[in-house]
Amino acid sequence: MLHFGSKLVVFAITCALVLGQSDRQRNDDSDRIYFPGQMARSSASEAEEPVKTSDLDDRMMSASLKIAQQINSLQSYEEFLKFIGAPEEANILIAGRFGGEKERSNAERVKQAKCMPDLTPVSLKPVNNSAKLIYPSCVRVKRCGGCCAHALFSCQPVATEIRNIEVTVYDISAKLLPVCKDKEIIAVEEHTQCKCDCKIKEEHCNKKQIYEKDICSCVCTNTDEEQKCRSNNHIKLWDGDRCTCLCRELQDCSTGYYFDQNSCSCQKIPIRFHDFTRRTGYRFGQTEKPDSIPPVIVTLDAMDPRRKPKDDPEY
Repeated sequence: MLHFGSKLVVFAITCALVLGQSDRQRNDDSDRIYFPGQMARSSASEAEEPVKTSDLDDRMMSASLKIAQQINSLQSYEEFLKFIGAPEEANILIAGRFGGEKERSNAERVKQAKCMPDLTPVSLKPVNNSAKLIYPSCVRVKRCGGCCAHALFSCQPVATEIRNIEVTVYDISAKLLPVCKDKEIIAVEEHTQCKCDCKIKEEHCNKKQIYEKDICSCVCTNTDEEQKCRSNNHIKLWDGDRCTCLCRELQDCSTGYYFDQNSCSCQKIPIRFHDFTRRTGYRFGQTEKPDSIPPVIVTLDAMDPRRKPKDDPEY
C-alpha cells in the first residue's frame, strides 16, 4: 500500500509539472485568444503572414473593374440578370393607390445607355470669336456617349474621322439686313468607335508614381514616406494624389516664428549671421560692400611689387 501511495505521489508531481509548463507557455502569449482545437494548429498559423489591407483593396478594385467591363458588353436587362445569377421573379405588385387590392406594376425594363457613338450637338462657332455670325452655327455629329459600369471608367473614342463642313459667314448691314460675307470650311471630329476605359491615364502620374492599368490608378512609389506619415496620423495626412505628407492643420505663427512642416507646429526662426548678410545683400566677410556697387579696379604699374612676374614667352 505504501509503495502504491509513493507511485501516486510521483504521478501527481509529474502532472503538475506538465500543466505548469503548458500554463507558462500560454502566459508568455497572454494577448492571444485560444479556441478549442487551436492549440495544435498554432505553429502552422503563426507561419502564415497576414494579407495587407492595401493588397486586398487593390485586388478588390481590379476585380470590380473586370466585372464592370463584362457588364458594359451586355446587350439587355435579361443578360444582366443571368450574369449575376438572379432568380426569376414573379410579377412585381404595388399597393393600390386608394387602399384597394394590389395592382400589377407597370414598370418597364429598358436597355442601359451603352457607350457608343451617338448624335450630339456641336457648335461650329470659333471659341475665340463667339460673336461671329455663321450658318449653320450648330450641327449634330456622332460623339461617344453613354454609361460605363464603374466610376473609374468613362466613354472614350478609340476611332475618329474628320468631317469638313461648309458654313456661310454673314453680317448685318447698315440697312439692318443680313449680308453674305464669305464661305468657310470647318473641320469637325466625329467618333466612329467607342469603349469604356480608365479616366486616369499614365500621363496623369507624377514622378513619384507608377501607373497600374488594372486598378486605373497612379500608385505612389515612396512607400517608406507613406508609412512614416501614417504613423503620425494624429497630426499628419497622406496625400495619395501628390504622394506627399501634409499637416492636418495649418497655423498662423506670430512674429519671429515660422510653421514647420515636419513637426506641424510653430517654431522660432533661428538668427544666423550668414542668413542676415544674404538677405541684406552685404558680404562683410569679403568686400564689406553691397552686391549692387561695382568693384573698384586699380591699375598696377609694371614695376609695382604686387604685380606677379611672368616668364618671357618662348619663340
